[in-house]
Amino acid sequence: MITYLPKSLTKNSTIGLICPAGSLDNFLPVELTVKYLKKLGYKVKIGKSLISKTNGYKYLSGSDKERLADLHHFWSDKSVDAVFCLRGGYGCLRLLDSIDFDLIKKHKKILLGYSDITALLLSFYKESNLLTFHGPLLGNKFLDNQGKPLENSSEKNMWKLLNEPKFKFSYSNKSDAVSISSGNAQGKLLGGNLTVISSMIGSEYLPSFKNSILFLEDCYEEPYRIDRLLTQLALSGIFNQVNGLIFSGFYKCKFKNNKEIVDLLKDKVLKYKIPTVFNFPIGHGVKNYTVPIGKIVTLDTRTCHLSSF
Repeated sequence: MITYLPKSLTKNSTIGLICPAGSLDNFLPVELTVKYLKKLGYKVKIGKSLISKTNGYKYLSGSDKERLADLHHFWSDKSVDAVFCLRGGYGCLRLLDSIDFDLIKKHKKILLGYSDITALLLSFYKESNLLTFHGPLLGNKFLDNQGKPLENSSEKNMWKLLNEPKFKFSYSNKSDAVSISSGNAQGKLLGGNLTVISSMIGSEYLPSFKNSILFLEDCYEEPYRIDRLLTQLALSGIFNQVNGLIFSGFYKCKFKNNKEIVDLLKDKVLKYKIPTVFNFPIGHGVKNYTVPIGKIVTLDTRTCHLSSF
């Protein structure tokens, strides 16, 4: 399968801002994000469905039709070079069977987000063969109240990757990461939010995980729920297909300490005898490195190093 690359960003690029899932509580994050992007030299366009509505489902930024319209509008707008999602929450799953994937394939643009945006990232790759980007939500825990990035390395890595024509990267986290199963692996990088991926099992929108490096992250979950979600992936056969596994730190999940998480991960994945690392900075948490979904990568769990070709 040919993976299509979007055009990388330049200083003259135009970025469209949308909330395809949950809503923002007020307009301040939008204002801060627009100011931040313009200061960097980018042009900005804003979607129509960003803030909490007084009618409909309060956990969505608008009706499915409204949120989908923002996505399709920016994707068909030839002046827009990239679409950044401002927050996650829940709602992208509701859009999958209505997305015009032919449109997505026709206009190859950057899509950036994580958490619930996982559903879009993986479905765009599966249905349109388009490289997508798992990285910060600029409207949620990326900027402080003065519009300054909360974590410098996450900001630096995001722009370095999105401005690189071939989207090559190299990340190491030896000081914090834990090697659960030592070794080297190579494969296409796939993954995202554990809860979202589990909810997509059985649908047509998940790509094949055969020969992939799979990364998984989540937040605010009870240990038994992480156990159940990992068990669901195991029973679905996904762990039998992958060449390597990367786990985030499971941000503010209710484990007593990291040892308790490591013990659970060992229980769930050691039998597959594949290189596995825990506490890599992808996903929820202040440090959140941007990675391209669908890119061929190498993983060395002994040095906790992830890089692309």
